[in-house]
Amino acid sequence: MSRPEPTPEALVVGQVIRDCRKRRGVAMAELATRSGLSQPFLSQLERGLTSPSLSSIYRIAEALDVAPGTFLRPPARPGAVSHESDPQVIRVAEAAGQVARVLIPGGRSGLMEAYEHHFEPGQGERGWFEHAGEDFLYVLEGAVVLEVEGEEPLTLGAGQSAHHRGDVPHRCRLASEGAARTLLVIAAG
Repeated sequence: MSRPEPTPEALVVGQVIRDCRKRRGVAMAELATRSGLSQPFLSQLERGLTSPSLSSIYRIAEALDVAPGTFLRPPARPGAVSHESDPQVIRVAEAAGQVARVLIPGGRSGLMEAYEHHFEPGQGERGWFEHAGEDFLYVLEGAVVLEVEGEEPLTLGAGQSAHHRGDVPHRCRLASEGAARTLLVIAAG
């Protein structure tokens, strides 16, 4: 079985993770323990043999005490609206095929991040997630169910929104058989 060829973007992200880890003086084994990710997986990330999901980026960022946007591609210039023909698209979690388009990576000011999430039937569900800050979720198309630990699930259709604390475990999933698209804005805590 042949090894996957590293993509240019995976190589850049891997290098940024490696540089950040080394600047922080954290051994890979320690990062694995802190993040809950396996050492072989982290090694593959750093070598550009795989790309991290949004969930993994958050876990690594928390373990290294940096903003998650540190590992994402920034827009062309500060304050610019991105109209890139090839926006960065990232998996939401390793186990699911759901993806997010990075709108604001959150690395410059650390105050806000924004993602356009795409939910496709049959692509698996996003796992439970928690992070510092607050989330604002707006449904652009279709319908999703927002689950926040300790609260009743909330079904949201196109044009509806919700706001919740990010440090409480939460997740979104499709509410029906059709696809959905949401805008997620995360404000720093």
